[in-house]
Amino acid sequence: MFTLETRISDALKARPELRELLPAFHPAFSKLNHPVLGKVMPRLVNVAGAARVAGVDPEALLAVMNLPGGAKAPAATPAERVSEPAPAWLTSEARELDARPILSGGADPFKAIMGALRELGPGEVLTVLAPFEPAPLRSLLGKQGWRHHVAWDGDICRASFWFPPDTKPGLSGGEAPDLDALLTEAEDGWRLDVRSLEPPQPLRAALAALDRGALPLTMIHRREPALLYPKLTERGLGWSVDEVGGRYEIRIHKLG
Repeated sequence: MFTLETRISDALKARPELRELLPAFHPAFSKLNHPVLGKVMPRLVNVAGAARVAGVDPEALLAVMNLPGGAKAPAATPAERVSEPAPAWLTSEARELDARPILSGGADPFKAIMGALRELGPGEVLTVLAPFEPAPLRSLLGKQGWRHHVAWDGDICRASFWFPPDTKPGLSGGEAPDLDALLTEAEDGWRLDVRSLEPPQPLRAALAALDRGALPLTMIHRREPALLYPKLTERGLGWSVDEVGGRYEIRIHKLG
């Protein structure tokens, strides 16, 4: 039985038919079958977070996911949209990025959002406008030290992000990692161990290894490298992920 803490990727692995059942429950879950989002997003969010993104009752979603085989999904139950108490860092002078036109065009606003975050000055706030709560983005940035807040203006979700000005954000550049000390050749390709690095160095190391032509490449990481996946797609590369003994092994390869 799944729980609210079950990661969507684990649920899909256990019950592949959820890729058809959940879109029937609510159209928001059609993204599970997107060629890019369908690989990245399920790894970033659990059942409770997925319910927030879709704007449905989490217990109703959980009940659908635990339906016996062959059962039909009932109509989705809308969840109450609640604005969180405003933190002291949230000001009326926040920069805004409206992700709705990007989403309505069928594109992923992730790249635009990350670019806007990099352009923020010390202590500045970015508010992203979206038709749903971006729970995976909140989870991803929260792990990197970003503070976040959600408020609802009718059907518009205003998700704000702020990084404490006395701390260096994980989105900054930093010195290039020593690739020669991290990259080794193996019988089945190349291995890149980035467990000793802090963000964004693992991402930079992976891209540098790929620039050298190190394929197929097995990247060994302490966490899911969610920022890497869109860049692999841009390069026309495929990947698979396994969690082994508390670490992640991301196998990157050419498609076709």
